[in-house]
Amino acid sequence: MLWNDARQQYQRIVEQRWIIVEQSEGVIPRPLITMLTAWLTLIFASFGYRAPRNVIVVLMFFISALLISLSIFVVLDMDVPFAGWIEISDTPLRRALAELQR
Repeated sequence: MLWNDARQQYQRIVEQRWIIVEQSEGVIPRPLITMLTAWLTLIFASFGYRAPRNVIVVLMFFISALLISLSIFVVLDMDVPFAGWIEISDTPLRRALAELQR
């Protein structure tokens, strides 16, 4: 009886763990993202301060800013794995949970 009770408690703990994993909102702190954005803005401002004003320089700044902002977006989107544009499937987790419940 003690063995069955411990097994049921273990199964409840495993189920609660997967519920917490599925509902997690991410762990990257907002102050870090704010600081990173400010730092990148200062870097771009310092590059653009003395750069000549021609089409190639302006185009490269826009392309670089776009690529860096997209990389920050991807990192933030991948911080929450079960929601967003880049979403992983929860099927393997459900399959593993079914195996653990047997």
